Amino acid sequence: MLLAFIFLRDRDLRQRLNEFLSGAKKRMKRTQLQIRLNREKRKRTVLLKELGKKAWVDKVSDEKYKAFFHNLEHLEKQGSERQTELQGILSRIIDLQKKQEDARKTTKQLLKLKEAGEVPDGHKIHEAKEEEKRLKKEIKDGNKKIKAGQEFLKAIDRQKEEQFIEIGALIDRGRPEHKDFLGIYVQIDKLNRNILHYLREIEKFR
Repeated sequence: MLLAFIFLRDRDLRQRLNEFLSGAKKRMKRTQLQIRLNREKRKRTVLLKELGKKAWVDKVSDEKYKAFFHNLEHLEKQGSERQTELQGILSRIIDLQKKQEDARKTTKQLLKLKEAGEVPDGHKIHEAKEEEKRLKKEIKDGNKKIKAGQEFLKAIDRQKEEQFIEIGALIDRGRPEHKDFLGIYVQIDKLNRNILHYLREIEKFR
C-alpha cells in the first residue's frame, strides 16, 4: 500500500515508468516490422535468383551477363567433374566392401579350423586379418573423400546461387522484355512496395 501511495504521489516516477513502457512498446513494434521487412527481402532475393536462373537456362544474350555466364560455365564444369569423380569413388567403395566381407569370412573360417584343433597356416590367418584392416582403411579413406566431395558440391551450388542473384539484380534494374521475366517483375514490384512500406513504418518507431 505504501509503495502504491508513493507511486501515485511521485509524478516524476510515473512519467519515467510511462516513458519506459512506451519505449518498450516501440522497440517491440520495430522488431516486428523488421522481421516482416527481412521476410519480404528474402522473398525478393528468391525471385532475383529465379530471374538469373531463367536467363542462364534461356541463354539470354547480353554483354552485362557475359562474365557471370562464364563463371557459371566454369562452376558447372567443376561440379560435373567432381560428381564423376565421386561416382567412381562410390563404385570403388562398393567393390571394397564386397572384398572386405570375403576377407572377413576367410578369417572366420580359419579361426574355426584353429578352434577345432585343425591347425591352419598361421601366416594365412595373419594375411587375412591384415587384408581386412587394409580394406577397412581404404573404405574409410573413400568415405572421407565422398564427404569432402559433397561439401565441395554444396559450395559450388552456393556460388552458382550467388551468380544467379547477381544476374537477377542486373535484369531487374534493366527490365529487358522477355516473356519468362514479366510475371516475376510483377511479383518483385509488389515486394518492393511492401519493403518501402515497412521501411517507412520502422522510421516512425525510431
